Amino acid sequence: MGWILACLHAAWFLLAIANMSPPSPGLGEYLDKGGGSSATLLAGRPFHFHYESLVLRLVILVDMPALLAMVPLSFLELPLLKLFRLSFYYCSYSSAALLLFGASCQWLLIGNRLQQRLESARWGRWINQQLHQWFVVIITVILVATLILVPIINERSRSLGFRHGGISFR
Repeated sequence: MGWILACLHAAWFLLAIANMSPPSPGLGEYLDKGGGSSATLLAGRPFHFHYESLVLRLVILVDMPALLAMVPLSFLELPLLKLFRLSFYYCSYSSAALLLFGASCQWLLIGNRLQQRLESARWGRWINQQLHQWFVVIITVILVATLILVPIINERSRSLGFRHGGISFR
């Protein structure tokens, strides 16, 4: 159950990122030079919670426990990123990967807990047996759908261009 939830979450996360405005190395350079902005970068793309799609806002909200749990790890990661002199743009990819890792752990834990609860009920055991029996098929469908949909949504996103007129740069 945990792996299914983690894969569903990863697909949701990747699709939400693909739906954002296109990557913006220029914003990263601007922030590297000390420029101020009401936005930051997430996976190289301009991110401002208020202007993002409902899908992305929901994934950020449900991942909030993982996001908070990853703060100490991100502080440990910071010196390494500074040592390699990575720009703000490339660090945003590292932050997104760290968020995805933490959220995947969160969903593995939630799935494990849910599976334990299901084991206590007769109908729950049947659901667990079905999930176990169809596990490979379910994971394969999630992965294939993600591999097909992410490039399609990303291409659409790139063709729409920058969509957040309310983001300020100072």
